[in-house]
Amino acid sequence: MSNKRISIFIAFLFLLNSISIKSNGQDQSPVINKLLEGIGGEESLKEARYIMFSCINESQIEIQKEHTYIYDWETKDCRFEGKTKDGDLLTVLFNAQSDSGEVYLNNEKSQNSELLKIIAQLFNEDAYFLFTPILVANKSLNPIVQNPEIIDSKRYFILRISSTDNGTESAKLYIDSQTGIIGKWEIFKDHEKIHEFLVSRIKDIGGGLTLATKFTDKISGITFQYPIAAALLNVETSKFKNL
Repeated sequence: MSNKRISIFIAFLFLLNSISIKSNGQDQSPVINKLLEGIGGEESLKEARYIMFSCINESQIEIQKEHTYIYDWETKDCRFEGKTKDGDLLTVLFNAQSDSGEVYLNNEKSQNSELLKIIAQLFNEDAYFLFTPILVANKSLNPIVQNPEIIDSKRYFILRISSTDNGTESAKLYIDSQTGIIGKWEIFKDHEKIHEFLVSRIKDIGGGLTLATKFTDKISGITFQYPIAAALLNVETSKFKNL
């Protein structure tokens, strides 16, 4: 990954496989409950087995502009649709946990294993900002609660999530103590802050599930955007098996 790419896919690989880290901070319950409230509550999570989203990821160059995914939380199956940098239509049906799958170029099956690898990695980057709040709220993760901070007269709860056992890579989430909405998202490597994302475009994506859909890095200027984001109760299984 080049220096211009945002080095967060390792963190999301950790999240996606739901590996917990023991908390040695404050009591998590009030902060997790406030985050859960902010994203729509427990019922909204139950009604979102599937999530469909498109992403514009300015830190990657392999895929043209906006591309889309459909993801099954239970099976970890995923469908990707987009275009390669050469303009070829690309569909990838894969499992986000095992990284196994099938690649189709211009609607023809391809044996291009490198493209499969690229899309599996890209999914981890693209889904990171959408999925992390959900994984924290449903207690698939066990973050560390740090002391609250006052920023611009607002009180924020602080959650720190480590992506490695030794804590060399981590994220710091600032959660509004009144609304439960994440206002800022910092990423650290070797204790140095490498990204500071400002969070905006908060949307109800379906069933009351409320997530931010734009993240702008103050340090690099890179933006992650999710023009489409929808929580779905039902999706035909053929979407993950057939072109």
